[in-house]
Amino acid sequence: MDLVDACRTFTAVSELGSMTLGAAADGIPQPVASRRIAGLEKQLGARLLERTGRGVSLTPFGRDMLVPATRLVELADELLIGADRAKLRPISLAVPTSCSTRNLAVLAASMKGRGLRVDFHSSPPGRRSDDLAGRRVRASVQTVPADEGTWAVALGCAHRSPLSAPVRIADLRRSRARVPGDDLELAGRRLRVMSEDNVPHIRDRVRRSAETAGLLPYQVIVDTSDPDAVAAVLGDGDLLLCSEAEAADLDLPWAPLIDPTISRGYELAAAADEDIMLLADFAEEVADCLGGSVASEANRRTSRSGRRRSLSSSAASALVPRTTRSRREAP
Repeated sequence: MDLVDACRTFTAVSELGSMTLGAAADGIPQPVASRRIAGLEKQLGARLLERTGRGVSLTPFGRDMLVPATRLVELADELLIGADRAKLRPISLAVPTSCSTRNLAVLAASMKGRGLRVDFHSSPPGRRSDDLAGRRVRASVQTVPADEGTWAVALGCAHRSPLSAPVRIADLRRSRARVPGDDLELAGRRLRVMSEDNVPHIRDRVRRSAETAGLLPYQVIVDTSDPDAVAAVLGDGDLLLCSEAEAADLDLPWAPLIDPTISRGYELAAAADEDIMLLADFAEEVADCLGGSVASEANRRTSRSGRRRSLSSSAASALVPRTTRSRREAP
């Protein structure tokens, strides 16, 4: 910045015709202004100013140099203004649609307290991956197998009526005899899978477990519309695969699914390491948004060492908080 500072002083002195006034306009002592002008003259190889009885005036060489010096100062100012704007630009973060407005607001407030702004983009898993790969967002909360993620969210079943005990997928088998004392008959009920769980490591596992338990194919339904899935719970008495936080938001009774035990896994992905480092301090707030918890450090270290990759131009990187390959979850 020495050349820019010297040109800034040179233009100020030239405009005001006084070394004293130019130094004051530049916010520096006069001796500093004199040294800057002398250094600029030495660097350019000719005198820029000459002293007169009334102050200073431009030499012929100085008049030739005034225009490019002014242009350099203006470009430097534009650069600094652009940098300030870039620092104020919010981080666009893709998040699951299940994240509540209040929890996202808490995360945004926490980030604002650190001088960061965030712009949330709620979308299903496949869209989050596509938006990150297409650089439409700077970072994304990506779905991964639970044992590979930074965050884990336990899944269970929600129903329109209270569930008195944890649910086993075999409870839905049509041929199952009614157990005396059951408050709710689950045999023959369908299990609805929402868009957030329409990913291979959850959807396929549910289907395999249902097949093993003897459920009919139509008893596991992967809905393309979350409202349709909830409507089937309210209207038809189906079960909804979801987290406890989602059930609470829907005002539905919930019980854990214990056979099979299924959890969502999430990790933070971004196109740049810098964004990961900026977001890394907010793991607990992100866990609250997801309705889950931060995974064990042992799992995170294992995942980090086993899946470290560099960013390629054709796919975004998944980072926890490192660079790995982004995944496309949707089938």
